[in-house]
Formats: sequence, structure tokens, C-alpha cells
Amino acid sequence: MEASGAMAPSRSIAVVSLHFSPAHTSHMLAYGKLLRELGFAVSFVLDERYIEFANFSEAGSVTAAGVYARNPAAGKFDTAIFYNAAMSNSRLAHTMRKRGIAVLYVFHEPIPIMLRLKEGWKQILKLIVAKYCSLAMLRECTGVLAPSRFARRHYDQYFTRYNRNVHTFPLLFDDELEASGAGMAPSGRRYFSFLGNAHKAHAFEAFVEFAKHAIRSGSAIEFAIATKSDLTATLEHDKELARYRDEGRIRIQHGRVMSNQEMNQWYFSSFCVWNVYTCSTQSGVLARAFMAGAPVIALRMGSFPEYVLPGVNGEFVDSSDAFGGMLQAVEKIQADIPAYVAGCRKTFKETFHYRANREALAHILLNTRKGNIPCASL
Repeated sequence: MEASGAMAPSRSIAVVSLHFSPAHTSHMLAYGKLLRELGFAVSFVLDERYIEFANFSEAGSVTAAGVYARNPAAGKFDTAIFYNAAMSNSRLAHTMRKRGIAVLYVFHEPIPIMLRLKEGWKQILKLIVAKYCSLAMLRECTGVLAPSRFARRHYDQYFTRYNRNVHTFPLLFDDELEASGAGMAPSGRRYFSFLGNAHKAHAFEAFVEFAKHAIRSGSAIEFAIATKSDLTATLEHDKELARYRDEGRIRIQHGRVMSNQEMNQWYFSSFCVWNVYTCSTQSGVLARAFMAGAPVIALRMGSFPEYVLPGVNGEFVDSSDAFGGMLQAVEKIQADIPAYVAGCRKTFKETFHYRANREALAHILLNTRKGNIPCASL
């Protein structure tokens, strides 16, 4: 079988997520669409909360994880792709492997905890739990997908002894800008935006301080924050931020999970998106921003040097508190937004759009099936 050809229609594959993570919805839908175009019969095995959140049936059949767990023999899959860390992943993967199903695991954060100690204790606790869930999964799965070259380097350094069958494969998106019919007119791109979880690794406090610095300096830049994080306590404590919100200088949407369509509107209305993260293996915010034609500013750390091209799809800054240089970078982007929009869209089409990764995924799946070892012989 050639890797470039479609798989036989009789082959079937499941995309599995046993932990509800709304930000991963677009990626899993893109996997489903790509797998379907490769000729697979696609199924999703999902935490029940996904089923109300998005229409996965547009890319395949849908089964609630609880329903599948009670009758795994009903799922006639050749391969399963587990998309994120979950407590019950390894148990289900073990069951699947005993039934001859090849199992791939998307390992988003193959970074040792010692390199993430700058984050808040709640985030560190989550990372510890996710690490041990992932270690158990590595021992059960047939192969591993690392979503960036940066992630792959760390996997090879810290985790390869648990599973040597690892592939570098990027985060996937469908072109949700084209699907929504959204325009890319510069006049509609009003905001320099913080989009995503408001925690230390994303340097949320630095974004807020930069916004206040720019407004105090007389800048005409408009700012936006859209996050599921609850900022009530922050707004009660930070009177200046609350005042700028009331004056319309900083638009803020917070405290609830937003649909893909809602989040996309924030991206479509942004002329620049904050990626000045202190810790990042790879950024779904970056990939979605490029999909939406929104350039980013970022630090030269993590996987950002793999994707950010200064003057094309974003700009680098020296630190999260170098506000003078940061303001210059943001104003440079704003002054030439049509060129940056085009650069972002080109990067997205060539790197993160699912069809750009057709050959690579076909090759991985072909080799995974050839190398699948029954669980009993491990």
C-alpha cells in the first residue's frame, strides 16, 4: 500500500478523548476529516460533555466514552488515536491492545515538571497528574505523536525509554475561517488580544500590565481578553483594569467556556494575538491565530521559533516586560496588517491545515499497523 494513497474503505479508526478539553475540539475534528479523506471509517469515543459542545457527527460516528467502556467489543476499530491525557486512558488502551487495536497517543506536553516550576501550584498539580497518566499510556500504546520539533526533542531526552516509537506530527485544524465565511478585511481587525487560559505560563499578568502601559502612554490600540478563566477577583482587585474595561479600552469576556464559533470571532477581530508565553511546548492559540489570519508576538522559546517568521506572520520580543519594544512590535504589525494576514494564512495552509499533513499521517498509520504488537507479548 502506498502512503500517498487512500486507505481501504473497510479500515476503521477511532479518535478518543476521555477528558473534556474544549480547546482540543477543533484538532480532533480535523483529525476526523483527514482520516475520512484517507478512506477510513471514522468514529469518535468521547467524554459526554463533548457531544453537547460540538457537532462531531460531521466527521464521523460518535459514541459516549461510558457507553463504549461498557461494551468495547461493539467498537470494530483497527486503530485508535488518544488525543489527550486522562486517568482512564491506559486502562482502555490496554483493553484495545488485547483486542489487536493499534493505539497512538498524542503527547502534548513531554516536558519534565522541573522545567515548569514557575507556574502556579494548581497548574503544577494538573501537570503532575497528567505526567503520570501519560507515563502509564506510553507503556500501553503502539506509538506516540509529538506535536512539534521542540516537543520531540524533549520526548527523546526524557521519555523515549518508555516508548521508542515516536513521530513528530503537528496540531491540526480545518480551515474554519473559510468555513465560516469570515472576512479578513483589516478594518475588522480591531484588537490586540489575549485569547485562552489566563495563567502564569501564558503570562497573563504581563499582558494586563502591557495594556495598561500602552493606554497610559496615549496609544490608540484597543485590547481584548477572551478566556474561560474567571477574572472576577482580578477585576475587583485591579481598579485600573476594571476602569479600562468600563471605558471600553479593554474588552473582556471571561468565566465560561466559549464555543469554537465564539472564540473564532475573537481571533477574526484581532490584528495581533499574545503569544508571549513563559512556558509552551506548542501553542494551539498560535495555530488558530494563523488560521484566522491573526499575527502573533512571542518569545524565542519553546516551539515558537519553528513557526513565527518576523515580518511575515508575527514578531518576537525580548521579554514579557520589555514594554517599549513590545509596543513598537505591535504597532509595526498594525501598520502593515494585510501583509501579515497573508503571511499567517500561508503558514497555516502549509503547516497546520489537515490536508497539508495527509502524506505524513498516512505514513504513520501504515507503519503503526505494521508494527503493532499484541499486548500479551509486550
